[in-house]
Amino acid sequence: MARKKRLDKDLIDLAMEIGGEEAVEIVKALAERKDATDEELAESTGIRINTVRKVLYTLYDMGLADFKRIRDKETGWYYYYWNLDLRRLPDIMRARKMEELKKLKKMLEEESGAIYYWCGNPGHPRLTFDEAMEYEFQCPICGEILMQYDNSEIIEDLKRRIEELELELGLKKSKKAKKSSGKSGKSGKSSRGKSRKSSKATSKAAEAAA
Repeated sequence: MARKKRLDKDLIDLAMEIGGEEAVEIVKALAERKDATDEELAESTGIRINTVRKVLYTLYDMGLADFKRIRDKETGWYYYYWNLDLRRLPDIMRARKMEELKKLKKMLEEESGAIYYWCGNPGHPRLTFDEAMEYEFQCPICGEILMQYDNSEIIEDLKRRIEELELELGLKKSKKAKKSSGKSGKSGKSSRGKSRKSSKATSKAAEAAA
């Protein structure tokens, strides 16, 4: 059940990236009907058929949707019935998360390795020291004095997100798992120590008996 819920969440997140709320509605409608034509999906969601087709083709290209062609015996027309195929979804989501992790690590490197200057006005650019020098420490948009920008909060947010992704991808153990592993190791050492002491005591007892 937890696995299914996870797949559902991943699918919704992916649909949102593909085409926003409309793509989410189309995916939900297709999941409920299992097999549906583009016209049926357009009618049930109220979304333009061109948008429906675009989302379906995108899902098909990603390997997450398939279709079957059925010929109407009376009219001779062909109808295309679409369905979701989520077997590749875990691999796709992992690849996307790995790409996101790569980008976040690059951003962290940039944020940690430079000093930025900013005028304090939202939407105005942050400049590196060299860039600020070029503008004589004046904002190129509003002309206000550029002050050193404290990006420590951005750095912490990036570190937190990177850690979350590494945990999700199994690239890093959680702190709880590490503690549990440490305790297990200590317990193992303790039991091995006791075993050695017991073995020595047994040997001495055997010698005394002889």
